[in-house]
Order: sequence, then structure tokens, then C-alpha cells
Amino acid sequence: MRRERILGAATALLLGANIAHAQVRVDGGPDAVHLEASDVSLRDVLAALQAKFNLRFRTDDALEMRKTGIFNGTLPRVAAQILDGYDYAMKITPQGIDVLVLRQNQLDGKAVAAELPIRASVKRSSAPAMSAAEANRYEREHFR
Repeated sequence: MRRERILGAATALLLGANIAHAQVRVDGGPDAVHLEASDVSLRDVLAALQAKFNLRFRTDDALEMRKTGIFNGTLPRVAAQILDGYDYAMKITPQGIDVLVLRQNQLDGKAVAAELPIRASVKRSSAPAMSAAEANRYEREHFR
């Protein structure tokens, strides 16, 4: 009987430690976010940011990568920090942030080609790429 109580108490203690161990805390405002994550899935971290701020995310990935750390900065910067290791697209508007999480980066360092349908009618430009100076001049002239 005593042994069963000790095992039960030890099991409850271990389960409680696991529950307390996996957590995420978000403080501050969109201009100064403070996020603390302790062994939490990326999905849970993004859900916490979504609950606190106007951040929306979409994905087909399970987002099971575990995150642990302290992240500080603006909301876009913190979102980019926690998405490290994933390919994603982020649209920042005055109304909030929309994030499309595509997939985890490849670990072997090989570039992953996007799976897009090939169109026979697409023609490649034969014009050479712009130099940095040409690109800067183009920006100055067209984006005033």
C-alpha cells in the first residue's frame, strides 16, 4: 500500500512537472513583444500570439517543432524569430499580420524548388539582370 502511494505521488509529480514545463507566455504590445516559450510546439506559440495580437496564421504543416527561449522585439520580428527553421510568407498591414507557414527548411542545405505548374507559353526575358547601382536608380525613380 505504501509503495503504491509513493508510485502514485511520483507519477503525479512527474506529470505535473511535464505540464508546468511546456508553456508559453506573451507580454507587451505589438511594438514591444516579450515572449517566453518553454518546450512548446510552434503551433502553440503562434496560437498564443494570435490570441494576444492581431496575428493570423495558416499552414498545412503540423508545426510540431518545439520552441524554447525568450524572444523580444516588434511583433513581426518576434514572429520571424520563432519561425526560424520554416519557409514562410508574412504580410504586414496596419490591421495586423498574416503568416503563411509553408514547410520546414531542408536540413541537407539543398534548395527546394517550388512545385508550380509549368506553362509552355511563359517566355523568359533575355534582358540581363540589373546591377545593384541600376536597381537603386530604378527604385529612386519609380518609388518616390
